Amino acid sequence: MLRAQLRRQAQVGTKGTAEARMQGLVVFSVAGQRLAARTDEIGGVMPWPGATVVPSDTPFVASLVRQEKHCLPVFDLAAKFSRTMHENEPLCLIVKHVDGPLAICIDSQVPSLHMVARSAMHYRVGNDPDIAGTCVAGDEELPIINLTTLGVSSIRPAR
Repeated sequence: MLRAQLRRQAQVGTKGTAEARMQGLVVFSVAGQRLAARTDEIGGVMPWPGATVVPSDTPFVASLVRQEKHCLPVFDLAAKFSRTMHENEPLCLIVKHVDGPLAICIDSQVPSLHMVARSAMHYRVGNDPDIAGTCVAGDEELPIINLTTLGVSSIRPAR
C-alpha cells in the first residue's frame, strides 16, 4: 500500500515537472496580425458588442463596451500596430489588465489554445514594452504580447 502511494506521488511529481515546462498560450489575430498571450491574462471571449466612443487622453483607449452590467474600456490594439480592422463580425477579447478588465476587438477567427514548451519561448527586451518576445506555436513564430500591462508604459510617467 505504501509503495503504491509513493509511486503515485512520484508520478504526480513527474507530471507537475513536465507541466511546469509548458506554458498555455492563446493565439488570436487583430487586423490580420497573429499574436500569442498567456492564458492567465485572458478573461474570456465573446461576440463584439459594439463600442461607444468616449473622450479620452489615454493612448489607444477611446471607447467603451458593455459587458453584462459593466462597461469596459476598449484598447485599440489594431491602431497600436498601425493596422485597420475590416471584420464584419469581430470578437471581443476580455483581458485581465493590472488596472481592471479591458476589452480588445479581435478578428472573427476564434482564438486557439496552444501548450508551448517554455524552451520555444524567447523573451527579449525590445523597443515595445508590450511585446515580451516570441514563441513557436504550431508551425509559426508569433510575438508574445503582455496583455496585463498593455499600454501602461505609454500612460504612466517614467520614475
